[in-house]
Amino acid sequence: MKESPQKYQISGGGLKMNCWEFMKCKESTFSVCPAYPDKGLDCWKVTGTNCAKGAIEKATAAEKIAHCRNCDFYKTYAHKF
Repeated sequence: MKESPQKYQISGGGLKMNCWEFMKCKESTFSVCPAYPDKGLDCWKVTGTNCAKGAIEKATAAEKIAHCRNCDFYKTYAHKF
C-alpha cells in the first residue's frame, strides 16, 4: 500500500494538508478515494470522492461542488489556489 503523502510546503511559507489528513479519514477510506494519492490538495476537482470520511460519495461535478461549498477543508484551502 502507498504511504499517505505528508504536508506540502506552499508558496508564502505556509503548510497545507491533504484532505484526508485534515478530515482525519481512516486509511481504509482515503486509500480507495479517487483523490488519493495525488489530488489531496484540490479534492473538490475530483468527482466520486469519499467525502465526509466515506459517508458521502458524490457522483457528479454539480453534486460534488454543492457538497464542497459546505466543507471545512474546501473553505480553508480552495481560495489559496
